[in-house]
Amino acid sequence: MVRNLKGKLATPGPDPIAQADLAWFDAHEGRQFRLRDPAPLEFKDPLGEPGEGFSWRVLVARLADGNRLRLPVSLAWDLHNDHAKDTHLALLFDQVAPEKAKAMRAKP
Repeated sequence: MVRNLKGKLATPGPDPIAQADLAWFDAHEGRQFRLRDPAPLEFKDPLGEPGEGFSWRVLVARLADGNRLRLPVSLAWDLHNDHAKDTHLALLFDQVAPEKAKAMRAKP
């Protein structure tokens, strides 16, 4: 038996990855950067191979306007995300971020 069903387009809700980043920054007041593993399909284009001994991470930077910028970076696989300090992540950000993003970065 075949039934006629009506479908409804589901509108996308808030980005759960962005919400998790926001919650992390709320819980870590004063931090300007976060290093974490990428979520599946987080970036539009495939990231490719990170290189031998490396893995893909996401460097999340808090911007002066309250938004956040996510940048994929290839880092040594044995670097623990939770051990990364803002001073080190700021140096990394300055190396990989586009000039426009550097100008938008929140300063401590």
